[in-house]
Amino acid sequence: MNYIIGRKRKLESLKNLKDYRKRIEKEYRKKKIRKLIEEMRVNLDKYLVNLKIEGVIKKYPEDFIVEEITKDGIILEYGKDLGVFKDDPNWKGAFIHFTLEKVKWSTLDAIGELARRTNSKRKNFGFAGTKDKYAATTQRVGCFGIKVEALERIKDSIKGIRIRDIQRTNKKLKLGDLWGNRFTIKVRLKGRDPQEVVEILKNIKLDYILNYYGIQRFGTDRPITHIVGKLIYNRDFEGAFYAYCGTPLFEEGRLREARKLVDEGDFKGALKMYPRELYYERKMLKKYLETGSFIKSFKVLPPHLRCMFINAYQSYLFNEIINRRFQYGFEPLEGDILFDGIPTGAVLGRKCKLAEGIQGEIEREIIEEEGIDLQKFYIEDFGDFPGTRRKLISKVYDFKFWAEEDGVVLRFKLERGCYATVLLREFIKDDKNIR
Repeated sequence: MNYIIGRKRKLESLKNLKDYRKRIEKEYRKKKIRKLIEEMRVNLDKYLVNLKIEGVIKKYPEDFIVEEITKDGIILEYGKDLGVFKDDPNWKGAFIHFTLEKVKWSTLDAIGELARRTNSKRKNFGFAGTKDKYAATTQRVGCFGIKVEALERIKDSIKGIRIRDIQRTNKKLKLGDLWGNRFTIKVRLKGRDPQEVVEILKNIKLDYILNYYGIQRFGTDRPITHIVGKLIYNRDFEGAFYAYCGTPLFEEGRLREARKLVDEGDFKGALKMYPRELYYERKMLKKYLETGSFIKSFKVLPPHLRCMFINAYQSYLFNEIINRRFQYGFEPLEGDILFDGIPTGAVLGRKCKLAEGIQGEIEREIIEEEGIDLQKFYIEDFGDFPGTRRKLISKVYDFKFWAEEDGVVLRFKLERGCYATVLLREFIKDDKNIR
């Protein structure tokens, strides 16, 4: 009898020890992620313009217009059928291109809706670049396996989406097949005369902006994508899972409670609380409950989303390179690698070429501080991230501005891959107001 009681107590003691270890591990993990959030805030620290405008953007989607510019220099003007895209007379039935005009739709969600309405699949659509959700935007989209008549039927039938300038062509539309974008942005002023601001702007010369990756790259409402990317890069898939599905930041209500439940390890409870529109987080939780594997839970995400995490970490490192180069200026220095006569910085990856001189010192310093092994940018199930070089500053084209009754309108063109919000922050100086 004493033997049985002693064994029972021993088992209870072991269980208590395991529970204690779990609590310690949970607290350590939460502290680790919180520390990363504090240390890895999105460092868009530097400015070129000494001016602050108190104002708000995106009060209405039409306050922020993004019009794609094709490689041929055609501006896809919002609200217009251009009539310049002619059918290929030798069309072989392969591809159809059209202009997608959208408001309050992300590019991916809009493509998904078009696929559903045409009884097709998302993978049958392609585009040159993604566009903001909270904006009025235009872009060319390509598709195959879909009849022109199917597009004609739905071109004006979806709220917030319009299809224009349908074209039969033998060319496939690929990611990056654009020159850039034209932006027309209204800044609604707070207690300041619009004409006064216009007079100040006339004295500002803005030929270039710092070529930061904008806040969208890291998560507009929840800037944590780069942190998840760093954890994945370090093969800490458990930490990445908790950072992405748990770790409440600014959320409220059910979503905040759901993320708290993830942090506590109650995945079944979290799944019941998670709003249905957070499709990918729910899918990851379900997969973990089925398999008990954190890496398998990430594999349910589409490839482009898995890549997004690592790309965000690379972008975070690049922005820090700009911050450290700032004190030396952006005129070419000995050892720089130039594109079009402009110094570049490393978007760190497996095959990335590093600069020499001061720029090279900056890049190697960041590699050492982060403990980076460039060869580890090949990550099984996530992809190969070779890296590249990117201009440290970016040219601003056709910068114009004018006063309206309640604000100032800015219009300018940027090459592909450059962020309008980076230009806006030069004037507004408040990242929360330009998201």
